Amino acid sequence: MTTRAGRVAASLLLAHALAGCAPAKILRLENEVLKKRTEALEAQLTTCRADAPSKDFATTVDMEVLAAFLLRSGYTNAEPSGDTLYTIGIEGRNTSFQVSVQLFERENVVYFAVHDYMTLEDAASSQSMVLLLTQLVTMNYELLLGKFQLNPRTGDISLSVEVQVDDGLGFRTFDSVLNHIVFTADQRYPDLQRAAKGRGI
Repeated sequence: MTTRAGRVAASLLLAHALAGCAPAKILRLENEVLKKRTEALEAQLTTCRADAPSKDFATTVDMEVLAAFLLRSGYTNAEPSGDTLYTIGIEGRNTSFQVSVQLFERENVVYFAVHDYMTLEDAASSQSMVLLLTQLVTMNYELLLGKFQLNPRTGDISLSVEVQVDDGLGFRTFDSVLNHIVFTADQRYPDLQRAAKGRGI
């Protein structure tokens, strides 16, 4: 038969052992709860990032997106023309012209085009007309982005690029295409003018 002192000592040892186990078990439970909560918050953050609109990429392209991209590209003089078109007046080093940026929603295409640029009537003679057309073909062969076109009905010469936007449109793509078409039209103008005057290619 154990003494009272022995029973007290045994009780104290048992209480101490239980006290040591309890915090460890509580810590494990708290860690599991915190881990689950952290995983839920990380999943929520990932969803928020995916859903958040980005100023650098638009998953859905509309006229508001084009307006924002034009402004960001520095084309503050872009004028809306109708429901699907913006027109920009360009004063280049070699000539002045208009650039249009048009959204074709059904086709998921943004169409960039240079117009009010040059016409076949600028050719001085039938021989220089041939030189001009030959120059256009040569340039189209050299260009990786954009093509010069001749409207057979009006004689207008334009430069255009189509960008497919089924999967959205990034600002960098928009900006580089627009700047490329402006630069190319201005840079190639003197060669086209020389051809139109019959001075050869």
